Amino acid sequence: MGKTIEIECKSCSGTGLYKGSTERDGCATVCTTCEGTGKVDFTYKEFEDRKLRIDVKRVFGNTCGYIHSDQDVTTKEGKLIRFSNGGCTYEEWLSGANPKPVKELYCPYIWNNKGIGDEPLQECKEYCGFGSISNCKIYDRKHECWKKLESIE
Repeated sequence: MGKTIEIECKSCSGTGLYKGSTERDGCATVCTTCEGTGKVDFTYKEFEDRKLRIDVKRVFGNTCGYIHSDQDVTTKEGKLIRFSNGGCTYEEWLSGANPKPVKELYCPYIWNNKGIGDEPLQECKEYCGFGSISNCKIYDRKHECWKKLESIE
C-alpha cells in the first residue's frame, strides 16, 4: 500500500487558478486539476530495494539511437554487430559493472555525448563541426577513434 501526501498542483503552480491561451487580459479559470485548491494528492510507494527483472540478459548504458539486442547480429550487408562485447550481463550490472559501448555502432563522441567543449578526441572537435556527428568526415573509420581513445585512457 502506498503513502499519500499533499503536494502543490503542477497545473496551476499552487494558485488554484489556470491562465492559458484562452484566458485573456486579467481573467483566469478555476484549475480543473486541483479544483481550485492549489494542491493535489500524491500517492507513492517507498523504495525498499531494486526489483529484479527476469526478462533481461544484457544491459547497455544507452542505445545512442540504435536498436540493440542481447545477441550478436549480422546485418543484411554482412557486418557483424557484437552486442556481446558491449554492455554487460545483467548479473554484472547488478554487481556494479558499467556497461561498455558497442563500438561497431557508435563512435567515442556519440558514446560520451557530453557536447561541445568536452569532446573525447581532438578529431571530434575538428571533424564534427558544431557537435553534429552527421558532419564527421571520419565516422566510417570510428574503429580508429576507439583505438586512439583507448591508447590515451
